[in-house]
Amino acid sequence: TLRRLLRLSVLSLQATMSIMATSALAAPCTVSPILPLPSAPDRAWRRFKGPHARRFVSSRASSENHGVDGGADNPNGLVVKGKEFLGDLGTGLSSSPDFDRSVITNELLDPEQMGKRGEAYVVGQVLLGLLVIAPVANLEPVAQILAFGAVSMAVAIITSSLGTMGNSLTPLPKPRESAELKTDGMFKYMRHPLYMGLILGSFGLAVLTSSLSRGMFAIALTVLLYYKAQFEEEKLVEKYGEDYIKYMSGVKRFWIL
Repeated sequence: TLRRLLRLSVLSLQATMSIMATSALAAPCTVSPILPLPSAPDRAWRRFKGPHARRFVSSRASSENHGVDGGADNPNGLVVKGKEFLGDLGTGLSSSPDFDRSVITNELLDPEQMGKRGEAYVVGQVLLGLLVIAPVANLEPVAQILAFGAVSMAVAIITSSLGTMGNSLTPLPKPRESAELKTDGMFKYMRHPLYMGLILGSFGLAVLTSSLSRGMFAIALTVLLYYKAQFEEEKLVEKYGEDYIKYMSGVKRFWIL
């Protein structure tokens, strides 16, 4: 019954993708091709348009082949790839698993290879999977303690950062003309400590109050602050030029992120 329900879901998604493909082909599309993700050295440069910054250009965009129907030269590649994915998914659901259980059993019980093939990962995977299905302990008190610590840390980070900013503080992403580039205090560890404090505090408060709604709003706030930080860094590069680019290369945007 579950297999049939999944099969029906895939068929409905395939029909939706077909409608999307028909609509996309009926009208001209000017969607730019999707470029591969930049390599690590280029991450500090992407999305900047200032005179002191270079734009990220991928040399693989013209040489990498993504398939005949879903390639980078086809503006409707995402729709075509989506239909192909759903088709393969439906084929997999309609077929029965075919493998020899005795081969797996003998492989797992081979004494000569024991401990050499990453068995610890498999054991951890099974145990954590079982705990997700049927947790044997209530970790809510531990989560509450960690959440309280996160909120406390967030308040400390924000307070310390406000003291470092001084008269350079502004709620706008564009720095004022008299602002100074801050690279000390919390700014030694993250480029946007105020935003990091807001994100950490939001998730901590959501866990502390066991509120799904707060958790959803915390995710939305994180996405908003991520894009606001990108826009802000464009303006900072325009204002401080190479000094800010050098600062970016050694300090991450949101601490560990």
